[in-house]
Amino acid sequence: MFEHFTDLQARNQAGRYKILQLLNELLEHHRKAVRDMGDESLVGIVDLVAGEKDPRNLMLIFSMLRVLMVEWDITKHIEVMFDAVYAYFPITFRPPPNDPYGITAQDLKDRLRDCLASTGALAPYTFPNMLDRLDSTSSTVKKDVLQTLASCSVNYDPSIISQYSITLWDAVKFEVLQAQEPELAAEALNVLKGIAACLSTDTQDAASSPLQQYLKPVNKECLEHLQEPASRQAKASGDILKSVASASVQSFETVINVVGPSLLTIYQSAEGLVQQRAVLEVANQLFEASIEVYGSWTTPSQRNPNGRANLIGEFKDKFVALYSQALMGTVKEEVSFRLTAANGLLLVSKMNSVLGDDEIGLFVQYFDDIVLTEESYGRDELKKKAMSALAEISRFKPGLISDIAFPAFMARLPDSEEGAQSNDFRSVLEGVAEISVEKELLKTLMRRLLNKLDTLFGSSDGTSFPYTCSILGTILYVLNRAALAPQADLSDYYERVVVGLSRRASQSMAGPLTDENVLDLLGRIINLIVRHSMPEQVQQAAANVYLLYRENPSGDGLVGLSDLLQPPTIALLSTWLLAALPKTIQSPLLTSDSIPHTIQDLISFASKSSSHAITQCCLVQVALYVNKHVGSPNIPFVEQILWDRLSALKDTPMDEAETPDFNIRLIFFLTKALALRLAPQTNQYLTNLVALIDERQYPQAVSRIAAMGFATILSSDDVLSKQNGAQIRLLAPQRVFQILTPLISETFRGSQSPTEKENYLVALSGILANVPSAIVMPELPTLLPLLLQSLDIVDQLVKVATLETLAVVISNNPSALEESGHIPALVKRLIGVASMHHSGPAKPAAKAVPVNLPKTRRLATRCLTLMPKYITGGASRANPLIGLKREVLHGLTNVLDDVKRDVRKEAVDARAAWLREVDDINEDEE
Repeated sequence: MFEHFTDLQARNQAGRYKILQLLNELLEHHRKAVRDMGDESLVGIVDLVAGEKDPRNLMLIFSMLRVLMVEWDITKHIEVMFDAVYAYFPITFRPPPNDPYGITAQDLKDRLRDCLASTGALAPYTFPNMLDRLDSTSSTVKKDVLQTLASCSVNYDPSIISQYSITLWDAVKFEVLQAQEPELAAEALNVLKGIAACLSTDTQDAASSPLQQYLKPVNKECLEHLQEPASRQAKASGDILKSVASASVQSFETVINVVGPSLLTIYQSAEGLVQQRAVLEVANQLFEASIEVYGSWTTPSQRNPNGRANLIGEFKDKFVALYSQALMGTVKEEVSFRLTAANGLLLVSKMNSVLGDDEIGLFVQYFDDIVLTEESYGRDELKKKAMSALAEISRFKPGLISDIAFPAFMARLPDSEEGAQSNDFRSVLEGVAEISVEKELLKTLMRRLLNKLDTLFGSSDGTSFPYTCSILGTILYVLNRAALAPQADLSDYYERVVVGLSRRASQSMAGPLTDENVLDLLGRIINLIVRHSMPEQVQQAAANVYLLYRENPSGDGLVGLSDLLQPPTIALLSTWLLAALPKTIQSPLLTSDSIPHTIQDLISFASKSSSHAITQCCLVQVALYVNKHVGSPNIPFVEQILWDRLSALKDTPMDEAETPDFNIRLIFFLTKALALRLAPQTNQYLTNLVALIDERQYPQAVSRIAAMGFATILSSDDVLSKQNGAQIRLLAPQRVFQILTPLISETFRGSQSPTEKENYLVALSGILANVPSAIVMPELPTLLPLLLQSLDIVDQLVKVATLETLAVVISNNPSALEESGHIPALVKRLIGVASMHHSGPAKPAAKAVPVNLPKTRRLATRCLTLMPKYITGGASRANPLIGLKREVLHGLTNVLDDVKRDVRKEAVDARAAWLREVDDINEDEE
């Protein structure tokens, strides 16, 4: 090969690549034979590959050269080997567009760096050349140099690194002390840390050890800068000390022995809180390094295999006293100073075996006092920090939280709704929820909060129960967090919460347990617990959906649903309990014979209820049965209910006093339940819904209510959800959209009635609000005319849904908007919607123009802001916005005077976008 391919670089890239592949195969499969050739193979390979520039070939060459450097004796050819790879430093390669090989500049840099860092034999050439390059004005080159030095410091032998450690320190330190770019400073710190880590592998502990020799000037210079704690160099020195101290236990001990006592002295002599805070921040950095090398209570460190004692322990009393005074003895206005002290105390408490429980318990009391007794100040940063500190301590010292924090927090919670009126109970509840992460703490919190609920449920006073709802909300939050764990088990709370509170609610005739908000929250908690309980408990729940763990009132098993749902508000609990049952469960309630009777009973019960919430939860139950538990053979029964109710709506007289609302809601719930599972006749069900808007088939009152119902078909539902095991097919949104949209578009165009047209637009906006944009985009040509007309109607919900859709269209598919030719009409309407119409003196016969809501005006202005960014014309067509620029800028003058700040801000952004991105009309061409 060496003889026949002396002209390798004269061949094309593909030919060179094949030869290099052959050479690589020889090295891979016959390495010993090639190595036995000695200098002949080494020099031959280097000469053969010299001058290569193709990135694909270089990837192979760098790999082969690294093999030579590591496995061949290169003693006589060190400079040749170095030059062979250094010739390519720094890599400036930029991959061409659509590069089929996918080789990046970073790939080449990594391979080149691996070569330079492969053996310490290269050090006499690598380090001087790299340090020369460190003077480059290019930050990219500097970054490459620092990354190479860091790689060398990790891979070269300590005996090599010790010869250059001081030289490297003297050169690299300026990239930290006089840092211009944070990224380069971080790379420089990696180099300094890598040197300390390498030298730490030498087992000498004497003062003359390579590590001690390296750290001596580091400590000395950093301490000099720390004499002026608030200076920029002092902050950088803290970064350096943290970096080298975190390299190893030996390195940390060397740093802390020198710097620890000095920091205490500097703090005492510091002038003012600014300097004291700067000293504490450096101390905090050393605490972080300590945790990194010695480990914390929860995360042992692999860097301390011999279990050496943390030297912070020798200074702990002085540090704790200093930090405690800084945190609790400083005025509350000095937030940043106290935050630094709080962080330091937390860090010391996390150090494994440095502090005893009594000392950490004192910190817990400090944090308790800050959260519970100090008045709010500014953005409450210190309270938030104290709260997060308690949460962290709870992970490694839960007993202290249980014994100290819980009693302090719970003592702040009143025992009645009346007592809560003058009490900041919400922040206390947020606090106990935050610190109850560990399983035992969660049990303690649950026990205490349930005891508090028992007291509150015994009260029958009042008509609203915000305090009770807040406690239930806290329980729901902590249980939801616990349920996120793998194989989460909440069965410990089944008896007391699911059984006990269900039974108590079913026997309550007044008080919190008859309140709809309270029962809804309790139902959510019961649902969560049942879903994460033992199979036998879930089976028991299935038998108690309506009994709610009471004795059967009639004793003989023959009892109607209306008798069981007494008081009616407990239907809320039954809904959540039913939702928790898996589809596969076997229960007398869920047999093919029982379900139709239950559905009919629920419909009958709901139709007679005067409470919207009770009617709603009964209809949700019907939807749950239809979606999860009705088998395919029983679907005709559900369809019959649909046809009957549709027929009843057709027969509704125009002047009938009774609203058709219930039948329409039932129809939409049944259709939603069937459509989500993509039942066989889904197309027909959805077609029937569109027909409800046709005023020739149904009364106007029916059409208007039905139009608003379309928003419910695909809207997210906490009960009929994946979490509760509902059948929600992946393609259901696409099927619903693809059936309804063409139907609505077609019937809209054929309608002659203004009110009917508006109803179709209301229905369309309800669908679009709940469909992923990827599904909407292909239908834009059909939808755009309807979307434009939706901006002309009064209904604000319709306008909001339309504007949100248009914002997605402008951002994701501007070309479709340009090709439609509707941009002038759209701009005109957006200006109209965004503007507040300042009417002059009212005319007697004039009809007031309704003012759009602030959210509607802001969204319309937002669309105007987006247009210049995404609509730019193209090679074959001019920018359609150019001719509209004057109109838009004039229209925005009104929006700039809007009474709402967020609308005015959006208008400023829109005006700037049109001035910056849209060219003016060329007057000569006009």
